Amino acid sequence: MDGGPTPADGEDDNVVVTSGDVTSISDAASDGEPVAAGGAEIAASLTADPDVLNIAFVTGGGDVQFVQIPVAELLPGGVASTDGDVVVSAELTALSIDVINSGGGAATPVGTVAVATSLSPDGDLNLSFVDGNGDMQLIETNVAQLLPGLSAADDGPPPAAQPDSADP
Repeated sequence: MDGGPTPADGEDDNVVVTSGDVTSISDAASDGEPVAAGGAEIAASLTADPDVLNIAFVTGGGDVQFVQIPVAELLPGGVASTDGDVVVSAELTALSIDVINSGGGAATPVGTVAVATSLSPDGDLNLSFVDGNGDMQLIETNVAQLLPGLSAADDGPPPAAQPDSADP
């Protein structure tokens, strides 16, 4: 992701380039069958506050997109959930393949999108949403090293309460 955007405020963001899976599902030009293309280029960062998680990824069409999700929505009550997907609002920005190939140009704000998210206590993050091109994006990665709120979950779940059968 060389030549990518730098933080707008000039602060040093905590950026992690991590492995993961990006799957872009779009309509085929000729026969209408969906086409799935993907990759593993994902960069995750937190804003300086750190209240927003940024996920940058390359789509199947070669564009770069950035989805920004408030951390408070990912960690309701300060902990990750294993109860399934939660739908959150996120901001989406795109950098087209034409801008990338020309070596300069502006990113395009797409706007607010609904993102189905799930975040395990181990930091496994799954996102699914429809991007500005109408393509479905499925992203799987791990963000445990960015979200300190997960560190309490690293020790495993608390022990189950035991009946007081041995106590007098």
